[in-house]
Amino acid sequence: MTIEITRSGFVRGLRATLPLAIPVAAYGAVYGLLAQQAGSTAMEATLLNLFNFAGASQMAVLPYWDHPLPLLTIAVTTALINLRLVLLTASLRPWLKSLPARIVYPVLHNVSDESWSVAMMRYRLGERDVGVLIGCNMAVLFAWFPSTLVGFLLSDRIPDPERFGLDFAFTAVFAAMLFAGYRSRRDLTPWFASGIVAVIVWWLLPGTWYVVAGGIAGVTAAVLQAGGQPKVEIPSAEEVR
Repeated sequence: MTIEITRSGFVRGLRATLPLAIPVAAYGAVYGLLAQQAGSTAMEATLLNLFNFAGASQMAVLPYWDHPLPLLTIAVTTALINLRLVLLTASLRPWLKSLPARIVYPVLHNVSDESWSVAMMRYRLGERDVGVLIGCNMAVLFAWFPSTLVGFLLSDRIPDPERFGLDFAFTAVFAAMLFAGYRSRRDLTPWFASGIVAVIVWWLLPGTWYVVAGGIAGVTAAVLQAGGQPKVEIPSAEEVR
């Protein structure tokens, strides 16, 4: 199929991701609130958004936000949690490989768990317009950036996010992505493999190694069972639209 980038594709991606943008905004507000309480300035929180656009790792480094900054600890923690993005962006290669690097790398930098989930579901259905992926990315970005600033500014008025259930927003987003991606019972194998291994590693090892271990276990299980998976007829991009 021909790879293209169109305005209509961008709009389709934007619309498809809007339902996830709402809890992303709630989670972004929690991040902004906690960043202010951790002693971060608005500029520092914004720069972290720009250079490390990955909510889970941004949240994880806030307990270390004290001067002088433990840069090695922050770098290692961020790298471990963000390793999952290596797998996510690698899966986009068949979609983006014919495009020039000046387009590919900015697109990959803005990929999030939520935008990847929606975009890949569209890709499996036959979508090949890269504008869809860009639209998915922008829906999350437009929800995240303003909400972090709002949370930062309102931190004095909402001292305890758990009181309003805002701490559950992150869990809700991932639960929605997980069940939205369910296609058949075959999906349960990598899900269970990832979950079981993550829990075991979380119990045995300190830090965030369980994130990496769970991701590797899920991918390995999916690869092992892929050999016997029947081929699925992919509809055309016109049918997806």
